[in-house]
Amino acid sequence: MPILPRQQPDEIARRALGHLEQVVAIDSASDERSPTLPSTVGQAKLSEHLAGFFSELGASVERDANANLVASFAGRGAAAGAAPLALLIHLDTARGTRAVERLDAVPGWDGRTVAYPANPRLEVAVANYPSLTAFVGQTLLHGPGDAPFGLDDKLGLCHLMTLAWLLRENPDVAHPPLIFVGRPDEEIARMAAVKGLAELLAERGVRSGYTIDGIEPYEINVANFNGSRGSVWFTPQPGSAPQWPAFTLTLGGVNTHGATAKAEGHRPATRLGAELLACLASRGLVGESVVVASFASDTLRDCDAELTVYVRDDGARAALSAALDEIVGPHVPRGASWKLEPAATRPAPDAAVHALLTFVARFLASAPGFVLAAEDSAGWEGYSQPYRALADDRGLRLDVRLRDFDEAGMARRCQHLRQVAAGLPVEIEVQYVNMGPKLAQRPELAEWAKRAGEAVGVETRVLPIRGGTGVDPFLERGVALANLGTGYFAPESEKELTTLELMAGHAGWLFALVQGVGGDG
Repeated sequence: MPILPRQQPDEIARRALGHLEQVVAIDSASDERSPTLPSTVGQAKLSEHLAGFFSELGASVERDANANLVASFAGRGAAAGAAPLALLIHLDTARGTRAVERLDAVPGWDGRTVAYPANPRLEVAVANYPSLTAFVGQTLLHGPGDAPFGLDDKLGLCHLMTLAWLLRENPDVAHPPLIFVGRPDEEIARMAAVKGLAELLAERGVRSGYTIDGIEPYEINVANFNGSRGSVWFTPQPGSAPQWPAFTLTLGGVNTHGATAKAEGHRPATRLGAELLACLASRGLVGESVVVASFASDTLRDCDAELTVYVRDDGARAALSAALDEIVGPHVPRGASWKLEPAATRPAPDAAVHALLTFVARFLASAPGFVLAAEDSAGWEGYSQPYRALADDRGLRLDVRLRDFDEAGMARRCQHLRQVAAGLPVEIEVQYVNMGPKLAQRPELAEWAKRAGEAVGVETRVLPIRGGTGVDPFLERGVALANLGTGYFAPESEKELTTLELMAGHAGWLFALVQGVGGDG
C-alpha cells in the first residue's frame, strides 16, 4: 500500500490553489495562425516560470527553443533503480482564453446558480447541468465568466506542481525516477514541437507515463478520437447592396469543448446562422425584407460569428428580432446571445454566404447512419461538426471537425462530407489518431491508476477521450501514455470551474500512483 501524505487535505488544497493561480495568471494561449514554435511567447514565459518552480523543489530542469520543459526528479528508496515514469501536461490553452489574477470561491456550493461577475446571464446550476451534482457541497473555484481562464490544461499542471511539493515534503516516500514534461501547442496539434521530445524520453528509458489532461474527476483514458479537419469552399458571388439599412448581427453561440458538447448544450454560430436563414425563408423574408450579406466566425471563439444583414424597414427588423429570439433564445441560459447594431460598412451581399449556411442545414439534416452534430454526440459516438466559416484566398471556407474512435467510421465520415459537398472543393487533413490500439498492449497503465484510486478512496472510471492528447509521436517511439482526469467542468468555456476538494484529491491520487507503478511494464 502507498504511504499517504502527512499533510491534511485542507493544507494540500490551499497549496494547490496557490499553484493554480500562479499559472492561470500567465497568458499562454496558442495561435494556429503563427508559424513559430512555440506559436506564442506566453508559452515560453510559462515554461520559464515552471523551470524555476521545479528547480526549487529539487528537479534537474531542461528547456529547449520550442519551450519544451523537462523536469527530472531522481528515484527514491526501493524504486530508485526502476524505469522512469513520465507525467506530461501541455503549456498552451485554447484560443480565446484569458489570464486572470485570482479565482472566485464559493464555499459549500449548494447547487444553485453560480454568480459569474462578468456574465450574469449564465445559469450554471445543477438544474441546468446535472453532472454538476458531483460538485455540490464543495468549494467551487471559477473565473469571471466572460472567457475561459485555462483549466485545460493548467489544472493538470497544477496537479503536477502540487505532487512535486508533496514529494519534497514527504521524503520517506519511495518512487521511481520521475520526468515531468510540459509541451507547447497541443491545442493546435503542432506535433513538430514534440518529436524531439519523444525521442529524448525513449533514449532515457521511459516506456510508461500519463498525460494529465482529462476532464472528469479521476477518469482513466486509454482511447481517444481519430481527428481530422475537413474544409469546403464556396465561390464568392457578390451582388448589389439594397438601399436598406445595414446592421451588424453578432451571434454568440454556446461555447463548449466537443467532449462535453451534448451535456452542456453546445451551439455553434454556423448552426444558429443556418437555422436563422431557414426560419426567415419559411416566413418569406429572405430577399424580400432581409438580406444576409456576410458571415465570418470569430477568430478567437469559433462558436461566435458576425453577420451583416440588410433590413428593409422597422417591420422587417421586428420580424428578424422575433426569429432571433426563437432560434437563439432557448440557448441564452447556457451562454448564447445575439446583438443587432447599425453597421459601420455596407458590404456587397455574397451568394456564397447563403450557399454555405444552406449547406450546413442540409449537412446536419442528412441521415448517414451516424451522429453528426457534436451537441448530439456522447460516449463512444463520434461527430462531424461544421464549426467555422472564414474567407481565404479560395473563397468562403467552411471547416468541419471530423471525429471517430474507429478508423472505418472516420473513413465513412470523410466520404459523407464529400458526398454532401458534391461539386464543391473539399480537402481533409488528418490531425491525430486513436491511441487505443497501441495502449491495448499495455493494460497495466490503467491498472496502476485504478489501484492508486482504491488506495486513496476515490472512484476511478475508464472512459474514452472525446478529443485528442497529442501523444502520437511518443507512441511511435514506444513510450506508452495513458491519460488521467483532472476534475473540472466546462472545458474551454467561460463557465469552467473546479473545486478545492478535487484539487487536493487529484494530487493525492497522483501521489499514490507514483508509488505504485510496478517495474517497467
